[in-house]
Amino acid sequence: MGFGPRETVVGGVNRFADDSDPPSIPTPDFSALEREQVDRVRSVRAGRDARRTEAALAAIRAAAAPYADSNATGRPALMPLIVDAVRARATVGEISDTMRSSWGEYRPT
Repeated sequence: MGFGPRETVVGGVNRFADDSDPPSIPTPDFSALEREQVDRVRSVRAGRDARRTEAALAAIRAAAAPYADSNATGRPALMPLIVDAVRARATVGEISDTMRSSWGEYRPT
C-alpha cells in the first residue's frame, strides 16, 4: 500500500491497521439518571417563587435585546442578570431560551 507525500497518516485507519473487528462498546442506559434529573427540575420549579424567576428572566430579555443589534451602544452587563436568574432558580434552559428569543440561533451557512 503506497502513500503519497501529501497523504495524511491516520494510525489505525490508513496505516498500522489490522484486520480485527473493532471492540464492541455497549451504549449505557441513562434512563434512570434522566428520570432523576427531570424529577429534580420539577421539584425546583415547584418550590421557587415563580414571579421572581419570571422577573429575572424578563430583565435578561430586556438587557439582551441591544446585543442583537451590532450597532447598538451602551449595552447592559448580562452576567449580573444571569446570576440573579440563577439565584431565582431559573434553569439553564430557561435562561438560554430567553437569550435565544432576543438573539435567535446561529445557523452556519
